[in-house]
Amino acid sequence: MQALLNFFEHFDAHALERLDQFYTEDCYFRDPFNEVHNRDQLHELFADMLKLQDLRFEFREQLQQEDKAFVTWDFHFRILGRPQSIHGGSLLHFAADGRVQRHVDYWDAAAGVYEKIPVLGGILRQLKKRIG
Repeated sequence: MQALLNFFEHFDAHALERLDQFYTEDCYFRDPFNEVHNRDQLHELFADMLKLQDLRFEFREQLQQEDKAFVTWDFHFRILGRPQSIHGGSLLHFAADGRVQRHVDYWDAAAGVYEKIPVLGGILRQLKKRIG
């Protein structure tokens, strides 16, 4: 588990070359915007993520029981020169060899992304005020 967290703490193009050490060939990944069904697709997704500026993961809490783990994190990056961060969590299922076979990220897409879009963000913030 610690090796996987180190992989993400030092996530860059060199780390991506070692993806097969951490994810099975038939791995599954899902987050609010993406769903992939194998390691090649995951590699493409993570390569796209590397286009963000100054990206880094900061891990908060981790719980592990048998072949499952849940980790909370803050994902920091810059987009259009502006610092951003998303708080979320990952549910991980490990294969018998210790590599990740299933990885599902949970985070608030509205607060994490949509609310930061100028017009749409204002509308969503107003809706949240009225509902909440």
